[in-house]
Amino acid sequence: MSLRRIGLPLLLVALLALGAGAGAAAARTTVAPAGVVGQAAPKLVPHSRLPGAGAFEGPVYRLPVGGIEIGYRQFGRGPDLIMVQGDTAPMSLWMPYLLHPLAKKFRVTIFDNRGVGYTTDDLSKRLTVQLMARDTGELIEALGLQDPTLVGWSMGGEIGLTLAEQKPSLLGALVTTGGDGGSSHTVPPPPDLIRRLANPNAGVNVFLELLFPATPAGGAASARFVHGVESIPQEKVAPRTLKRQEAAEEAFLEYGGTWRGLPGITTPTLITNGALDPGVPPVNARRLHARIPGSSLAIYAGAAHGMLFQDAERFAAQIARFSARAKAGAATG
Repeated sequence: MSLRRIGLPLLLVALLALGAGAGAAAARTTVAPAGVVGQAAPKLVPHSRLPGAGAFEGPVYRLPVGGIEIGYRQFGRGPDLIMVQGDTAPMSLWMPYLLHPLAKKFRVTIFDNRGVGYTTDDLSKRLTVQLMARDTGELIEALGLQDPTLVGWSMGGEIGLTLAEQKPSLLGALVTTGGDGGSSHTVPPPPDLIRRLANPNAGVNVFLELLFPATPAGGAASARFVHGVESIPQEKVAPRTLKRQEAAEEAFLEYGGTWRGLPGITTPTLITNGALDPGVPPVNARRLHARIPGSSLAIYAGAAHGMLFQDAERFAAQIARFSARAKAGAATG
């Protein structure tokens, strides 16, 4: 039984309870805006703008993609960047203090994976990482994103790796953090950690320890993250979606296809991880780096699975530099 099957869904339940509950299902009346490339017009979700620090992210739009409707936000200016969330996480869990510096360098697209928050689901289809990768690719095409940089956290990194195999010409660059390649080559978390996370009486602090280490820097990052979660209305994640995404992640950890395809990835790829990540030990990042030709590797000292939030400004700057180098290489190649 994997850590992410037990830990992260329960973590999400605990963390989302801190927020106000945006209630995505309540916003069903929609109005079509103009100026977005795609086969169908996106529809504005009324009253979906975030308050306070998240106001710059703008409203949610919905777009028909692959038999479902995907809810997304777009903001910022510059080359395209799309961000893919982890297991059962809604886009509201992207913290403004990470998104804001990215919006200064990119036109950023964030969205909810299938069945989460503002995005619908099709229960007749088995939910898999491969299906969510296809959703992501079809959203990129429907929005007309040009050679976007994809940033994926945790399962979002696995979705990004799978998409880079499915459609190698679609992405301009790929950045993963806290992801793995599935299969028997993935190093699991320690068994005692799995047992602690399986405890139904475990408090939110147990799960925050997954994201942030027990250090002064980790404590400050944890407090900043919790404050961010509390300050933004969090989207709802139904129990049915929790189970479907848990099953998708568990299946990916048994699936060898992505691992076998890693040597064929031609997209410029940056693999990152927290050096103290207990859920996805950094050896997995090193194995991805060794498996993907020409990839880059960055292990963040003193950080865990929430590295991208603990070192948000540094991570955003690294994404911008890597994306710029990838685009420069493509222009001269």
